[in-house]
Amino acid sequence: MFYLSNILGMRVLDRKQAVVGSIADLEVATGEKFPAVMAVLVTTRRGLTRVAWHNVRGLGITECTLKLADAELQPNFKLEDTSMLLLNHVLDKQIVDIHGAKVVRVNDIELAESHGQLRVIAADAGFRSFVRRAGFAWLIHVVERGRHHKIGENSIPWSFVEPLGRDVRSVQVRATWKELSKLHPSDLADIVDDLDFNERDALFKALNDEQAADTLAELEDDKVKVTILERLGVARAADILEEMDPDDAADILQDTRAETQEAMLQEMEPEERADVRELLAYDEDTAGGLMTNDYLEIRQEMSAEQVIGLLRREAPDTETIYYLYVTDDDGHLAGILSLRALIVAQPGTVVADIMQKRTVSVFVDDPKGKVAEIIGKYNYLALPVVDHEGVLQGIVTVDDVLDQAMD
Repeated sequence: MFYLSNILGMRVLDRKQAVVGSIADLEVATGEKFPAVMAVLVTTRRGLTRVAWHNVRGLGITECTLKLADAELQPNFKLEDTSMLLLNHVLDKQIVDIHGAKVVRVNDIELAESHGQLRVIAADAGFRSFVRRAGFAWLIHVVERGRHHKIGENSIPWSFVEPLGRDVRSVQVRATWKELSKLHPSDLADIVDDLDFNERDALFKALNDEQAADTLAELEDDKVKVTILERLGVARAADILEEMDPDDAADILQDTRAETQEAMLQEMEPEERADVRELLAYDEDTAGGLMTNDYLEIRQEMSAEQVIGLLRREAPDTETIYYLYVTDDDGHLAGILSLRALIVAQPGTVVADIMQKRTVSVFVDDPKGKVAEIIGKYNYLALPVVDHEGVLQGIVTVDDVLDQAMD
């Protein structure tokens, strides 16, 4: 096994065993689980020269031997989009450890030779690799003897690594990001917190609209959410906002500049735009400012079987289905049907016979403190919000109340 820190600066010999330069970097292919070294970059007296790996005779502990003569080493380096440089683009840069769902700094890189091909097998991010690279490997052994246990290496298999972005301060690679996109949105949100602006751009450009929306919703800092959307551009931002729950989208737009807010709204589909505009009209410190208008509304003459059919069709796109809200022809709140009551009811039972007729609700202009008090008192998962005519306007979920309490 080789460490990149030991390879860099290694002297290079031509086929006649004459010293012709030193190793400046290694070029590897991107998009592979364990990328192959495509070429060795050699600093010669003529300049930086790319030597394809098939022209490398051998890599030893202290030197690299080529199959070429000195005269054949001409400056010819140009990096392709399908390649990256281990020193210039990975070492000392941030990567995403997919397995641990975190951002780490690469202190060293492990490589191994297999069937005549040198491959990257792991990124080292621990204290051990940091000390070894600094030239104090002997210190590790002293400490281990004194403490009677080994210092962890924190070696991350390259198959669990996702490089970041194409910015010069990050990793210059067009990675597929397929593994990264499989992470839970809350894990992605934790990763976003450790990235700079350019790396965040790269991440969100790699996610589809739904993944981006779910990840944004998990972020705690509203300013970060706004910045991410603004940097993605109005059109992409609108696509992401359409995938968010209306209340989450409204919360973000509430913090954007007026002209940006309007531009994003105009790019949204009419139905989603109308839902978000409705919520933006309320003071953020009121029940209306906390609520979502994404809920399931039913009629009291419907049968349990009909309601279950409605659930099958609509539930996947609805924020919460713990309760179903019964309204009359004019939209007045007439009752609440719990999911439990619906499930145990006979198929032909009508909603009017199983719904809870005595309801607790708040007005759209009630302060958010009152909303939290009622939800806490009755242990509700969601609370209906009505206007002063009793017409249902939305619901406030317990998670939205908790989010407000933690701000």
